[in-house]
Amino acid sequence: MTPLRSADDLAPGRSFDLGGFVLPRAEVLEFAARWDPQPFHLDEEAARHSVFGRLVASGLHTYSATVGHLIRSGLLSGINLAGGGATLVWPTPLEPDEPVTMRLVVEEIRTSRSKPDMAVAKLRYLVATARDGRLVLDALGTHFLKR
Repeated sequence: MTPLRSADDLAPGRSFDLGGFVLPRAEVLEFAARWDPQPFHLDEEAARHSVFGRLVASGLHTYSATVGHLIRSGLLSGINLAGGGATLVWPTPLEPDEPVTMRLVVEEIRTSRSKPDMAVAKLRYLVATARDGRLVLDALGTHFLKR
């Protein structure tokens, strides 16, 4: 993907398809064991008796992988200065080994009041299953970007 040269290249409504990724079962189990050790992320039998009815990836893992995928895409590599928080929603649980696609949508962009060489952007990360388009993550992240 061609990196953006400036936050000024962004406008509300502009979107970028960033391809996809997969969270392999072994990584789902490893992440959960270390960072989110809940039974429905770790154990098939326990997961069958959970609200999900099956083993599912941690939403935190899904979000972390999404941020990593965005950074590795290179889209913001020349302009991303820092993050400033995010609002996260997981409409549907993600199963291990389920391919997903990612789209980035510019929701808002403005020049920083205190640093006019910097922009503050609200970027929506939409992650959906490749098979049927079920949304598994809807995150609204704040980014500080070079202008």
